[in-house]
Amino acid sequence: MEELNSLEEIFEAVENCEKCKLHEFRDKCVFAEGKNNANIMLVGLSPGRQENLSGRLFVGPSGDFLNELLQLAGLDRNELYITNIIKCHAPTYAIGPKEISACSIYLDKQIDIVNPKVIIALGSVAGRYILEKYNIANQKVSDIHGQVFSVSMKDLFSPDRTLKIIPMFHPAAALRSEGLLELVKKDWQNLGEKL
Repeated sequence: MEELNSLEEIFEAVENCEKCKLHEFRDKCVFAEGKNNANIMLVGLSPGRQENLSGRLFVGPSGDFLNELLQLAGLDRNELYITNIIKCHAPTYAIGPKEISACSIYLDKQIDIVNPKVIIALGSVAGRYILEKYNIANQKVSDIHGQVFSVSMKDLFSPDRTLKIIPMFHPAAALRSEGLLELVKKDWQNLGEKL
């Protein structure tokens, strides 16, 4: 793959990507939204049917619920950078290690360019991917939701920089399981205090 040095170049590569079968389900590329230099990045798994039609992230019921959760945490959606591991719509049966491997290189480049101070991983797959990327032992999101993991990001430009990773339940999971609703809301209220 050619060197991708900007979010625009990554977007163009994603729009034309055919590295896995998921491009067959793509109506619109659902790449990212928000501030390109945001301190906080939210990472989900993949766009749903409504996102695929609109080209926007977190629309419909899960988007409405995410907006409610962001308010509970005192976060402004416009100040965040929001993306998914998978950029094309995928029936859930179609997402496996091959698709994640094909698409995660785009996410990795987004993280490098945006350079957030906090990554909030939404759901078990995003949580697992982000934790493994930063060499943190994989655990179930149900065991670690809302916890803050700190990673030293020493580099030439910022020798003492720390990245915080916070796994959370995916908003859609809470909407599907009434028992999770209050727990997820409490996690986001607590998140506001931690940030």
